[in-house]
Amino acid sequence: MTSKAKDIKPRPRRNDAQRQSILDAASLLFIEKGFGGTNINDIADAVGVSRTALYYYFPSKESMLEALTEEITEKASLLAKSVSVRDALPAPDALKQLILQHAGLILSHPLQFRVVERSESSLPEPHRSAAQSSRRAVLDHFVRVIQRGIDGGQFRRGADARIAAFSIIGMCNWSAWGFDPRGNTPAEDIASTIVDFGLRMLLPDKTRRARAVGIEDAVGQMREALEVFESQLKRPNGR
Repeated sequence: MTSKAKDIKPRPRRNDAQRQSILDAASLLFIEKGFGGTNINDIADAVGVSRTALYYYFPSKESMLEALTEEITEKASLLAKSVSVRDALPAPDALKQLILQHAGLILSHPLQFRVVERSESSLPEPHRSAAQSSRRAVLDHFVRVIQRGIDGGQFRRGADARIAAFSIIGMCNWSAWGFDPRGNTPAEDIASTIVDFGLRMLLPDKTRRARAVGIEDAVGQMREALEVFESQLKRPNGR
């Protein structure tokens, strides 16, 4: 087999596309009606298939929630681990990569992330415990990188690595509730703004004072982004 042939990516199979359509429809319904208020018939009607056809892909709405959760939480944990174990990577660069990956994952799956946030308690065991474990792992990976930067003098001494990690992850998570892929603010810009805030809060005091004007500019940019999000949420269909 030639290298060119190896580089050719297989096309998505029809079954894969249908499966994703079901998950997309389920996500919208779980957000609109709540997990408890949604039944299999609702999802089948939204997709335009019979209940029997739906069971070919998922035996229950719980299995759909499991699939949605695994795609977000497990991938987030794996992405964070891939960066935190690279001790040779300078802490500021590692934190930037962590934020870009985590925010990027959420911004590329905003509906799924909102479903997971709201409905994780409805997951049956052991999936609920696995999701919670993945969340803790993401936090631990952020803390590890931030603490490494504090210990190495790259981040502000005396900073609390866990609080900083909570704050940064919180900014990433919040983006799912205001972001509209059809809006005027690209996902890349939002992720970059979160990177800017995350790094600035951890810079040594001397560096932070020298860049005070830059911080004011960053606050202004975030306020503008918030205004865009609010206007998008008030418009029908995000238009």
